[in-house]
Amino acid sequence: MKEVRYRLYLDYEKEEKWINEMAAQGWHLEKWFLNRFTFTKGEQGAFTYRNEFLGAISKQEKQDYFELLKDSGITIIYELGGWVYMKKAAAEGPFELYTDTHSKIDYYKRMLNIFLLLFFVNVWSGILNVFVLGDQSLPEFFNSAVGIFNVAVAFLIAIPIIKIIQRKRALMKKKDLYE
Repeated sequence: MKEVRYRLYLDYEKEEKWINEMAAQGWHLEKWFLNRFTFTKGEQGAFTYRNEFLGAISKQEKQDYFELLKDSGITIIYELGGWVYMKKAAAEGPFELYTDTHSKIDYYKRMLNIFLLLFFVNVWSGILNVFVLGDQSLPEFFNSAVGIFNVAVAFLIAIPIIKIIQRKRALMKKKDLYE
């Protein structure tokens, strides 16, 4: 039996938690595409799921990383746009991708860089469309609408940026405390 759920998460950790809650109920992630999650019914709690943002890495680096994960008993479920969804049998023990504070901080930095880039591109496009191109005669409404959309997207992107900054700061305090 299959079930499709639609969810928009601006916090990847909450999304991962929800997917693991679904797995605990026996719904196993089969596919993800733009906030459309496809699950199949199976054994309750059989797998632990993780999602990860890889960012801009070469095809060879990605293949090597996926091979390392496979050798560790991890199955790649789906990969799109740098986001990877994976699972591991719960019976094999804990499934953590980043086990030390330093690697987790580096991961947050990678994510923060891409989100900041997307944020500033959307802000710049919004300003350009509303204030520079918005006064053109024929496409005035279109340019303004696109500009407003860009600014709205920038505000949505600001939510994960704030959460990542907070998590990164908390880890840095923790790291400083134990060093």
